[in-house]
Amino acid sequence: MLPDLIAASFSVLRKHKRLILFPILGAIAALVVAAVFAGFGGLLSAGNAGRLRDLGAAAYPFLFAGYLLCAFGVIFFNCALAACAQECLAGGAPTIGFGLRRAAGRTGTIFLWAAIYSTVGILLRIIERLVPLAGRIAVWLFGAAWGMATYLVVPVLILEDRSAVDSIHRSSQLLRDTWGPQLTASIRLSWRFLLFAIPGVIVGAIGANYYRPLVALAAVYLVALVTALFAANSIFEVALYRYAAGDSEHADWPRDSMSSAFRPSR
Repeated sequence: MLPDLIAASFSVLRKHKRLILFPILGAIAALVVAAVFAGFGGLLSAGNAGRLRDLGAAAYPFLFAGYLLCAFGVIFFNCALAACAQECLAGGAPTIGFGLRRAAGRTGTIFLWAAIYSTVGILLRIIERLVPLAGRIAVWLFGAAWGMATYLVVPVLILEDRSAVDSIHRSSQLLRDTWGPQLTASIRLSWRFLLFAIPGVIVGAIGANYYRPLVALAAVYLVALVTALFAANSIFEVALYRYAAGDSEHADWPRDSMSSAFRPSR
């Protein structure tokens, strides 16, 4: 069943602990880009009452560029993780350099996907603010459908020689066989996060009221938890792609579990 496969994702992560570095590198890249653009934003808005938004429409390309580069950094390292996960599931033991080289070889395609991802995300946010409640519900539904249709874009990007647009099309084709596991995995991972976050929240609350150093400890714990879940989910995405593409056999993934959890629809 699917819970076994999620547990197997964490099993792969425990066996190849270096994979957890990729979400950390992606977060660092996004923070660096955000800090740089915040600094430039401060300079640009220095003569405008100290607020970038006072620049009006002229600030939009600047803000979009910052959002795009942040997204590119996260997606680039996620693609590197997907490349390593594929090797792990195929029985190999890839290095960090292996994943980075594979992602670097697809830089142009990854950047184009980041541009599409950023554009759609921003447009949905803008439309959501402009339309009434009924329109917002439609936007939310479209956003959910878009998220499901592009769920496997990263594995397709890094494991198949396709363009960004073709990767979206390929991911949407695979949706027919994977929409159920996608939803179930999201629910299971969310419950795991809530369950394992409880100790961090308790320690943080104790620290905030009695011993402040515990707040830092709780923060480190929660960051580590989010990073581990992100990495495990990325491994799960690759495994889901492997099954949907017809390549699901590996010792790390019980064959019975794969067969029972993923039954292609007819």
